[in-house]
Amino acid sequence: MARQTGEIMTAWVDRTGRIEWHPGVGFPDGTLPLCCGTREAIKPAMRARAWNGHEYRVPGMDDTMTDQQAFEAVEKLRVSLNGSSKDIFSYFSGMNRRDVG
Repeated sequence: MARQTGEIMTAWVDRTGRIEWHPGVGFPDGTLPLCCGTREAIKPAMRARAWNGHEYRVPGMDDTMTDQQAFEAVEKLRVSLNGSSKDIFSYFSGMNRRDVG
């Protein structure tokens, strides 16, 4: 089955700093949203900012950090992602697109 292009996805991060993105606007319990956007925009932006050669991770984040340090690492990445492409936007904007249609 071919991938649908232009579909909105949500990227999220777990407490260890691992990043995933999946179709739709939403994120599982125990994670925080990073951004929304198309796969075509998210993948190269993540590769440039968060690929460590093995997986996508928040730079400098690990599960031994305080919650504040971890949140600040996530925020630094989030800010650098939002605005890096017209097809990457905040989770809040993704909610609006989902809810308004």
